Amino acid sequence: MERKNFFSALSLAATALCLCLFQDGAAFAYVSEGDVTSAWSDVCGIAGIEPLPLSIENEDVPNAWVTAGKSVTVTTGLMKLLDREEEIFGVLSHEAGHAVLKHYEKKVGNAVGVNVAALLLGKAIGDNTLGSIAVGLGANLATAGFSREQEVAADDFAVDLAYKGGKDPTGIYTSLARLAAYGGKTSPSGFNSHPPDDRRLQHVRERILSKDPDIVIPDIQKNND
Repeated sequence: MERKNFFSALSLAATALCLCLFQDGAAFAYVSEGDVTSAWSDVCGIAGIEPLPLSIENEDVPNAWVTAGKSVTVTTGLMKLLDREEEIFGVLSHEAGHAVLKHYEKKVGNAVGVNVAALLLGKAIGDNTLGSIAVGLGANLATAGFSREQEVAADDFAVDLAYKGGKDPTGIYTSLARLAAYGGKTSPSGFNSHPPDDRRLQHVRERILSKDPDIVIPDIQKNND
């Protein structure tokens, strides 16, 4: 009788563990800090760049960003959202793309150009208010998220880098798909500065298929059903 009770209790414990690991039939698999570190090392190695400092921020909102082209940050919320190493590789490749393609420098350059032009115009017409507005506008441009075109260029960089390194290129697509389906609050800048729409996802899908028409791209919605 005691033996039966023991195995009954063991069975209940196993069931409880399964309930912790599964919700609506889908496993809670997420990338670890080790996965992030390993993926970043692979990204830098394949891209042929010096590894930028990498940090993990304890933040529920899923996000990742490159700061001034000099460091990369990933949130714990993003690590929990993703469930494949290929996905964190794709995200970090995207961030590396911003750095390699010098998007930050171009963004700041545009902001400086706006400042100079507007300040000169303000002086020419004697309007100090216009000059003050220009300074604020330039500062906002310098600190805002990347443009949609830059985000797409970084997506392309991520796809191409995966193929270059012999990695699964579908990670960038499925990570974007998970972010698009995420129902929480988004951040004003970073990987989700422009929440992926159908056009962006379709572009990434086509980029992947153009290099390998036979590749199978996971259906996130189907996997979550």
